[in-house]
Amino acid sequence: MTGLLHPFEKNTLDAMRRRRLVHVGPVLGVAVSGGPDSVALLHVLHALQPFLSIQALIVLHYDHGLRGEDSAADRRFVEELAGRLGCEVIVGGGDVRGFQRDHRMSLEMAARLCRRAFYMEVMRRRDLHRLALGHTADDQAEEVLLRLCRGTGPGGLRGMQVETAEGFLRPLLWASRAEVLQYLSDTGRSFREDATNLEGFCQRNRVRHEVLPLLEKIFHPRVRQVLCRHADLAAEDDEYWARQVAEAWGRVVLAEGSDVVVFNALGMQALHRALSSRLFRQALKKIGFSTGIFAVHLQALEGLLQEAPSGRQVILPAGGRAFREGFTVVLTKRGEEPPVGESREMFGPGRYPLPEFRAEIAIQELAGQKVRIGEADPWTVLMDAHAVLWPLKVRTVRPGDRFRPLGGPGSKKLQDFFTDAKVPRTARRRIPLLCDGEKICWVVGYRLDDRVKVRDGSRTVLHIQWRPLG
Repeated sequence: MTGLLHPFEKNTLDAMRRRRLVHVGPVLGVAVSGGPDSVALLHVLHALQPFLSIQALIVLHYDHGLRGEDSAADRRFVEELAGRLGCEVIVGGGDVRGFQRDHRMSLEMAARLCRRAFYMEVMRRRDLHRLALGHTADDQAEEVLLRLCRGTGPGGLRGMQVETAEGFLRPLLWASRAEVLQYLSDTGRSFREDATNLEGFCQRNRVRHEVLPLLEKIFHPRVRQVLCRHADLAAEDDEYWARQVAEAWGRVVLAEGSDVVVFNALGMQALHRALSSRLFRQALKKIGFSTGIFAVHLQALEGLLQEAPSGRQVILPAGGRAFREGFTVVLTKRGEEPPVGESREMFGPGRYPLPEFRAEIAIQELAGQKVRIGEADPWTVLMDAHAVLWPLKVRTVRPGDRFRPLGGPGSKKLQDFFTDAKVPRTARRRIPLLCDGEKICWVVGYRLDDRVKVRDGSRTVLHIQWRPLG
C-alpha cells in the first residue's frame, strides 16, 4: 500500500514512525499559512491518514493582517485548499502591530505569540490534542543559529522539538526546504509565497538569506545539516539532564505552586552548577517564564546560593523576583502578599494541615528518648513539652510582637530580630509564628523561643516539623 505514496510522503511516514508520532488521535489539527512548507504538510498528512488512523484533519489559519490584500488572498487560498481536501478550516486573526506596540517587542515575536495564542485557544475549544506545524530542517538550522547568537543555554541548542508538551508536532523536521519544493513540483501542487520572507526586517530572514548562504560558501556546503545534527545531539543530552532534574527536584524543592517555587539553598549548593542552573530554569518555566530569561539572570540566581544574606533579591522580567530567606531561595511572579491571619487551634500532638500557610505541621510527643536534629534543618525543632501552654496555633506577625530568641540576652521586638537577621520587609508579614496560649514559641524557619528550649531536666519533648507544601 505504501507503494502508492510519493517518496517524500513515505519518508515522512518513516520519520514519524522513528519519532513515535504515529498515534496522533482520530482528529489532527494542521497549521496552514499557504506557504510551501505548510501546504506540503497538509498534502502529506492527507495522504497518510490511513497509515496514521486519522479520521479527520482540521486546518487552522491565522491572518496576521500585515500584508493587506495579500493576507486576504492567503486566507482564500487556504480555505479553497481545505475545501478540495474535505477538511474543516478555522480562521483567526488579530492586531499584531497593536500587540507589538503594547508589549514593546519585535514584529516577528509579536506575530509568533499572537499566532500561538490562536492555536492554543482552538486546541482547547475543539479538544484537539495534537497540532502539526510545517517547520523543516532549514527552519531548525536557522533556529539553532539564532539561539546560539542570542546566548541560549545548552538545552536551548536542541532547537525545535519534534513533539512538545503542548501537543505541537513537526513531522517535516527531517526534510530540507529543497525537498519540500521538489515534492510540490512533482505533484503539481500550488502554494502562496509570502513576499515578507524575502525582506530583511527580521533576524530570521537575514539568517536565512544572508548568513547561512555565507557560511555554506566559506565553511561547509552542508552547514544546515551540520546544525541539525548538532540539535539532535543536544536533544539527546537534554533528555538525560531532564531525568537528572526530575530526580533532584524532589530533594531540593520545599514548596511549589503556580506562581512560586521554594528551594532548599543548602541542597542546591551541594549540586553541580550544571544541574542547579537547570533546576532554576525548570522552576522559572513552571511559574510562567517561557521567554526573557538569559544567562545573566541564572548567574544572579546562583549568587543567592552562595552564603547570601536574607533579604538579597534578584529582579526578574515581567515583575518576577527571587530572594534569599534564611535557608531558602524563593522564586515568584507575585508581588507582596498580605498576611494570612492565623490557623485553627491545635490541642495536642498530631498532624495538622495549614492550607492558609501552604504547609502542614507535625507534632510528636517523645518521652525518655534522645533526639537530635540536623544542624542545617530550619524546619524542625524540639521543645520542652511542659513549657508549652496548649492549645497551639500558627499566625503571622502583629504590631508590637516580642519573643525571647534562643541564646539571646532577653526579650526582643520581632521587627528588630528580623532586621538583624536581614529578613526582607516584603517577607516579614508572611513568616509563620507558632504560638501557645501566652507567647511566641517559634519563629518558623528562624529561631526558637528560649522559654521552650529542651533542658537537662526535660522529661517529655515535643518534636515539631514544619512541612511546606506545593
